[in-house]
Amino acid sequence: AEGCDLLFLPAASLIYSEGHCTFVEPGGPAAGLEGEYRPGHFRGVATVVTQLFNLVQPSLAVFGEKDAQQLAVIRQLVRDLHLPIEIIGHPTVREKDGLALSSRNEYLSAEERAAATVLNHALTEGNRLIDAGERAADAVRTAMRHLIEAEPLARLDYAEVVDGHTFRPIDLIAGHVVLPLAVRIGTTRLIDNIQLEVSD
Repeated sequence: AEGCDLLFLPAASLIYSEGHCTFVEPGGPAAGLEGEYRPGHFRGVATVVTQLFNLVQPSLAVFGEKDAQQLAVIRQLVRDLHLPIEIIGHPTVREKDGLALSSRNEYLSAEERAAATVLNHALTEGNRLIDAGERAADAVRTAMRHLIEAEPLARLDYAEVVDGHTFRPIDLIAGHVVLPLAVRIGTTRLIDNIQLEVSD
């Protein structure tokens, strides 16, 4: 129905056979943000993606930009392990009101769903400030945080301004920059980001 020619959907027992004890431990962009809030998450990502690449041996692979830190981890993995694979980022798909599409959105009540648009509002404000010439990362962080904290149903994990390759926080906004957010709306944790190329 989706126009897919081939679906590879192996059982967990094939990927993680009995006695499995080898893992890929990522560094660099895996260190902070999601790496801090979800310890071990990127080790699992790096391990299963490496297994997938070895099993399928693709020439290219597409990953969504909504999980920007994960995409950075995978790009670093491919570079470091000299894998002959082109990694392509797919732009985030959004609802009409700007909320990024996610399976987690299904867990939001109607009131929470309305409140969740605060993520996009915060990113839009961060982008607006940068477009207007703001180059101090702390000013952009503060503006995004204030917007999110003003929403009663939102609990902020982080609102950051990071280097788009290393995912380390920056002081001066320049080059490839990502504004990543993680926000809890009720019991549902949502992530989102925008990626920017800042030339001056």
